[in-house]
Amino acid sequence: MRLPSTSPKKFISPQNAVSAFLKRMTKVAKHTFPAWQKTLLAGIEDCALGYDQRREVIEIHPLDDHYFAGVVALEAAKIRTLFPPDEASELLAQIGDQVDAAAGRNDRLVSDLVFQLVNKVEIAASIDSQKMPYDQVAKALLQRLSIDRIEATKHLMDDFLYRHTLGEPLALGVPQWWRAFRDKYALGSEEETAPPLRTQTAPVSAQRRPRRAVAF
Repeated sequence: MRLPSTSPKKFISPQNAVSAFLKRMTKVAKHTFPAWQKTLLAGIEDCALGYDQRREVIEIHPLDDHYFAGVVALEAAKIRTLFPPDEASELLAQIGDQVDAAAGRNDRLVSDLVFQLVNKVEIAASIDSQKMPYDQVAKALLQRLSIDRIEATKHLMDDFLYRHTLGEPLALGVPQWWRAFRDKYALGSEEETAPPLRTQTAPVSAQRRPRRAVAF
């Protein structure tokens, strides 16, 4: 009896792999951001904030870019567990090189935040494997908005239901992209045998245009 042959993995460069990854995460972020923003603002609106405090928490921050960084970081934090150290380092370096442009920014706001979040997720996992990565990202984003430093909002940091609802778009909306990639592709410098890497289609518009959150 002839055994079925297994197809060899196709080679994709780290640069192109990350490009495809970020295109997919851009669509995911655009699709799930409204639910995250709605929960975030609902919690803050219930707090007694003055004008200056509202501006500090909301108006000065590009919420969609912060959320995009959270989406990217949540999945990027798995790279070191899925790939050998040299490949993982190259993939993370490519994310650092490409993610700001993917967000439509000409600074390093998103890339710096991505790696801050990745570090938080990795450290939390090394201390307690029961800590959910999406909750660590949601918590870190709240801290980024100074929620933990303002008396009127700091209680939100310990509100389990609020944080759970805030983390749902991350927990349910972000696919396990790198695991699926590893099962089908191998990283390499030659791509002559590999077709263009396709990204899954999400039910959203093709391009994400960065914007700042609307004030209260």
